[in-house]
Amino acid sequence: MMTATMTTGITPATAQILAPTSPAPEAAKPVPPPPELVPGGRAATPDMPQLIRWTEDWSKLRDVAPKDRKPLEKLRYLPLADDIYLSLGGEARLYRTETDHLTLGARPGNDANSTLQQRLRLLADLHIGPNLRAFVELGDNREYGQEIATPPNQDKLDIEQAFVDAKVPIGQNASLTLRGGRFEMPLGSLRLVGLREGTNVRFLFQGGRAVFDLKGKVRVDAFMTRPVQISSNRVFDDGAVPGAHFNGVYVSTPVGAAVPGVGFDVYYFDQRRENARLHGSTAAVELRKSIGARLYGRSHHWDYDVEGTFQFGAFGTQTIRAWAVMYEGGYNLPSLPLTPRVGVRGNLFSGGSNAAGGTIGTFLAPFPKAPIYNNSDATWFNFSNMIDVFPMLSIKPSRRLNIAVGPEFFWRQNAADSTYSAPTAAPLIMPEGQDRYVGKAYNLEVGWQATRNLAFRVTYNRFLASDSFIGGGGKSAHFTGLQSNFRF
Repeated sequence: MMTATMTTGITPATAQILAPTSPAPEAAKPVPPPPELVPGGRAATPDMPQLIRWTEDWSKLRDVAPKDRKPLEKLRYLPLADDIYLSLGGEARLYRTETDHLTLGARPGNDANSTLQQRLRLLADLHIGPNLRAFVELGDNREYGQEIATPPNQDKLDIEQAFVDAKVPIGQNASLTLRGGRFEMPLGSLRLVGLREGTNVRFLFQGGRAVFDLKGKVRVDAFMTRPVQISSNRVFDDGAVPGAHFNGVYVSTPVGAAVPGVGFDVYYFDQRRENARLHGSTAAVELRKSIGARLYGRSHHWDYDVEGTFQFGAFGTQTIRAWAVMYEGGYNLPSLPLTPRVGVRGNLFSGGSNAAGGTIGTFLAPFPKAPIYNNSDATWFNFSNMIDVFPMLSIKPSRRLNIAVGPEFFWRQNAADSTYSAPTAAPLIMPEGQDRYVGKAYNLEVGWQATRNLAFRVTYNRFLASDSFIGGGGKSAHFTGLQSNFRF
C-alpha cells in the first residue's frame, strides 16, 4: 500500500481509496500506481471512484453491456455519439468532530467545538474524443453545531470545479494539455500545495494550467491562477481572493526515468497575499516566492520522500528569507502478518518573524495539505516555525483496513517566533520564555474501505502542551473524528 503513498505523498487512508478493493490476495494482484494528479496524467484504476474525481477513467464501460453493469455504473458511462460519452457521479460525506480546545487556548473563553460536517457533490464529466473534455462539479457544504465556525466548512450551493481540458498530441510520445477554469490543483507530495481534505471545501483555484508530458521522461506543469475565496452568504457567490495570485512551474521526472526506483521534482511558486499576518508585525502585503526540490522512491523494503524549499520575497517593507526540510521514510515488511511498516516523518520549518534587521524568517506553505502533521484533521499548527518528529507504525489486518499509530513531538525552530494556526496561518500561541519545546501528541488513525463506494475513517489525537506553551496561554487538547464517505 505504501507504493501509492510514496509516489504522490498521499496519506495511508487516502491511498486506500485510490487502490482497488476487489477481494484478491496481495501477491496475486499488486496495488497499481495511483493516478498522476495533473491534466493528461496517468488515469486512475479503471471503474473505481477516486479521491480526485477528474482522474477517474470509466471509458472501459463501453465494452460492458448496460444490463451487465452495476447499478451505480449505469450513470458513469452514458454514450452520446461515437467516441463521445458523459459520466455522472457524486459524493456524500458526513464527518463528526469533537475538540475540547480547537485553538489550544488562543481564543478567549470556551474554545471547545463539536461539529457535524456535511459535504454533498454532483459532477458531470463530458469526453469528446480522446483529447477534449469538460468537467463540472457542484457542491453544497454545511456545518452543524459549531461553537467556532470554520469558513471552509460552510459554503452553500456553488461551483466547486468547472474547467475544460484540450490535449494536443505532439508526435507519438508527447502531449500538451491546456486547462482553463476553476479546479483543484494538488502538486507533487501535496505537502505545500495540497487538498485541504479535512474540511468540507478543498483548496480551489481559477485560471489556466498547461502541462507538457514527454511520456516516461519529463513533465512540465505551468500555471497562472488566483485562489478561490469561500463565501457562505448566498448560492453561487464564490470568487477569487482579492489581490491574491498563485503562479508557478513544477517539473518532474517519473520514478525510474533517470535512476531506477527514484523520482525527482523541482519547482518554483509565486504567491501574493494581502493583509498577511506574522508575529510581531502588522498586517501587510506579502510577496512570497518558493523554489524547491524533491527526491523520492522505494525498494522492496525501504521507502523515502525528502523535500527542501527556500523562500524569498517581501513582507511589507521587510525581506523574506525562509526555508524548510521535509522527510518521510519507512521500512516495509510485506512478508509478515499484518504487513507492518515502521516509519518516521520529520519536518523543519524556519521561524523568526520579528528580526531586528528587517528580515522575515518565518516559513509559510502556500496551500498546505490537511491533515497537516499527523494523519488526523486536528490541524492545530501550521507549517511555520516548527520542528516535528513523528515515528509511526502502520498495519493492515486486511486489504481494506489500515491502522496507524505513533507519538509526535513538536519544537519551535526559533524561540523568538510564535506558533501559527493551521486554518488561518495567523500567529497562535507565543510560548513563555526561551524553551523551544511545544508539546507532544499521541495519534491513532483507522481507515476502512468497506466497499468500492463506501469508506470509513476514525482518528483520535491527544496533544499534551509543554510548560512554556501553557505559560503563554496555551492548553492541552484532544480531537476525535468519525467520518463516512460515499462516492459513486
